Amino acid sequence: MVFRLNAKTAKELGMFGGLLIAMHFAYYTIQSNPSMVAPHARQELFYVRWLKEKIPALQKYGVQEEPKREKEH
Repeated sequence: MVFRLNAKTAKELGMFGGLLIAMHFAYYTIQSNPSMVAPHARQELFYVRWLKEKIPALQKYGVQEEPKREKEH
């Protein structure tokens, strides 16, 4: 199977990529705004969290999650 990149496919991929970037920008803009999301309630997107677990060099980017504390009895 040969994949050929024609003008229509390139435009569609560009639009899809632009949409993904815009969605991430909006999500992280909302997450970093303290009047919209409290600092203790911030969270990463599920696949970003997975990527950060698999690639430790990415942990410094995005929402910085505090380590979970164990409940005291």
